[in-house]
Amino acid sequence: IINRVEIVKGAASSLYGSEAIGGVINIITKDAQNAPRFFLDYNASTWGELTGNTGFSANMNDNISTIFNVDGYYYNTPKDLDKDGFMDKTLQQRLSFFNKWNFKQKYNKTASISVRYYNEDRHGGELGWDPAHRGFVEYNEYDNDRNSGGYNGDYVLPNGYSIYNEKYAKGFRVPRFLNESDRSEWKKEVSAVHPDAAFAEDMKYQESIYTSRLEIVGRWQLPIKENVTLQASYNQHDQNSAYGTELFMAHQKTAFGQAFWDRQFGAHTLLAGASYRYVWFKDNTIASNNGTKPFETFLPGVFIQDLWKMSAKTSLLLGYRFDYDQTESANGNHQNAVHSPRVAFKYAPDSQNAFRASLGTGYRVVNIFSEDHRALSGQYEATFGENLNPEKSISGTLDYEGRVATEDIGLTYSLGAYYTHFFNKIYPKRDDRNRTLVYYNVDGDEYARNIGASADIALNFNFPLRLTAGVSYNQAELFEYERDDEGNKVGDKIEASDFEFSPRWMGVYSAAYDFTPRFTVDLTGEWKGPMLLPTQGTMETFDAEGKVTGSMTDPRPERSPRFMKMNLQLTYRVGNVEIYGGVKNIFNYIPKNLLVNVDDPFNDRAAVYGGLQFDTEYNYTAQQGRTGYAGIRYRF
Repeated sequence: IINRVEIVKGAASSLYGSEAIGGVINIITKDAQNAPRFFLDYNASTWGELTGNTGFSANMNDNISTIFNVDGYYYNTPKDLDKDGFMDKTLQQRLSFFNKWNFKQKYNKTASISVRYYNEDRHGGELGWDPAHRGFVEYNEYDNDRNSGGYNGDYVLPNGYSIYNEKYAKGFRVPRFLNESDRSEWKKEVSAVHPDAAFAEDMKYQESIYTSRLEIVGRWQLPIKENVTLQASYNQHDQNSAYGTELFMAHQKTAFGQAFWDRQFGAHTLLAGASYRYVWFKDNTIASNNGTKPFETFLPGVFIQDLWKMSAKTSLLLGYRFDYDQTESANGNHQNAVHSPRVAFKYAPDSQNAFRASLGTGYRVVNIFSEDHRALSGQYEATFGENLNPEKSISGTLDYEGRVATEDIGLTYSLGAYYTHFFNKIYPKRDDRNRTLVYYNVDGDEYARNIGASADIALNFNFPLRLTAGVSYNQAELFEYERDDEGNKVGDKIEASDFEFSPRWMGVYSAAYDFTPRFTVDLTGEWKGPMLLPTQGTMETFDAEGKVTGSMTDPRPERSPRFMKMNLQLTYRVGNVEIYGGVKNIFNYIPKNLLVNVDDPFNDRAAVYGGLQFDTEYNYTAQQGRTGYAGIRYRF
């Protein structure tokens, strides 16, 4: 259903909003006019994965056409090749539907509306997990002190709030490592407080996520001589998650409307418009006061820009956008007038060369619990060190694109550099001993930055060989004062540290050769340099009375190793049919020793005796090893 992907680097058009500071990726879906009348694509892998895609398009009459698509994925074969007791790949069932209608109008204007529904069930964790244990929680987290509404037998959230009209929790997990006598005594103590409580015996650690999402997008060019366009969208996202015994229920609605007018005046193309965005978010975390105070954003905005064709070789884009952000949440309310100027310059001395430069500012409201897995997993308790303010940034880019064409070769290449400076960057202070994450704004003299460069090249020859390669360097750093476990500043020296999960070097490459018009071989790959990963350092151990008995050091390196993955695919065409097959991860690269304390994933012993604690954050690439696959495509 994807027609093309547009990538705009740097400060994008004011049309795209204040968040489009680093660039924009536009995914353009197909219309019925450029889609096959019928198409299908099915494949299966040696890991037991099944993928299917089926669709059709039709012209209802001269002015109305439609395209419909169904896409699905199924994987339900647990594997544990490294023998750590945990699945190497998440089990997943996914199904999505897409339907788009296009309408032709007077004055060569068009309109369209599309609907997409997405549903997914995925889970991964310890082998032998019993799905009936999903929804059991820790007893000490749901005693009468935590549940302000008191125990009512249904384990619902405080004040009776329950998403999807489902019970929030089924019962309590029985701690591991208790002997029969202690286990019986523990149940008696809990039952004395909660007589109707159910218990999960020998519960395995599992992260299970149910996702349901609806998207509606419309675009209408008014059937008049002037160029006036109306755009609207609505999406609804429901998530029901269980991270071990930590349950995360979230419901989000986003509505967006925009109208703009554009017209050419000689060398100037003027665009102006207004927009409005409304975001409503409710979950069972402190972000919305355990479901009693939704997170709401009201964001009206106006924008104007002028594209000035200064000469045949140069053009200048000047844009300005004003948004008024009003956000209400359990973390506090704020109103901000957001000014987002943008400027971009292009110089193309000929058709083979182009230079671009851009500069602009950005603004973003961050929702911690929808963007940071660590805040949800239950392995850390998330708190706010202060009222969090939105992130702000300023970004600049420089780019060069060149082309060389001869009788024997076609070459395109590009070079780019960028710098983004973040103010009010939101970042967590992690305390491994107390298992807390304290989120705070870096402010004052503190800041974060991304500085980097990239290079890409594509080669086509007068024989059927195509080559591409790209490399990028990104230095993502945080400059801040030392902070204590509560996120408070300590000392007066600013130090630099890398962001986690952000490799400085990475690259991609591909090669394709057509041995015959029917037979093609494709080789693709990626490589990444070391990246900083979250480790626990050295953790003290204690006896039952709380006295220090020793220490344990995290054996995992702080930075990941360099690695490369390569894939090979063979494709054979017969008429409208394509038969293909290949191997992913040819060299069978699998990360090693990602988990610690795997026999105590709920940290029952670690909570009392200290030492290393189980977490699922240390990861830098998929654990799926060498995988063969085969499939068939048909287009008509």
